[in-house]
Amino acid sequence: MSITVLMMIKYENDKKAEMLKSVSDRAEVSKNAVAAMGGKLLHAYGTAGEFDMIFIYEMPDMTSVAANMMLADASGMSKHHKIIPLFSNDEFLAAQKKAGEMTHTYSAAGDK
Repeated sequence: MSITVLMMIKYENDKKAEMLKSVSDRAEVSKNAVAAMGGKLLHAYGTAGEFDMIFIYEMPDMTSVAANMMLADASGMSKHHKIIPLFSNDEFLAAQKKAGEMTHTYSAAGDK
């Protein structure tokens, strides 16, 4: 079973300045790193605003997801990033069903 994740990344300003001097295909770099961990880059998009790029990829497990984040940090590219697990619609529906079956096991603070 693979895990699909969204990674949003903000690059360090000095690294962005280097990209202006010499174009750097960050999607290709990410594709190669993810593939080396047994994953697959599905999509890469440049963005404007809080983050510089987003990547959607499949990884074999959460250890590989964490390793990919560590690589981005250790390389000095990442100022900060965020990882969001993604679920297919079928998985989301199954989660609703499971949660619905478990409502008796959880209560809000102050509830008796």
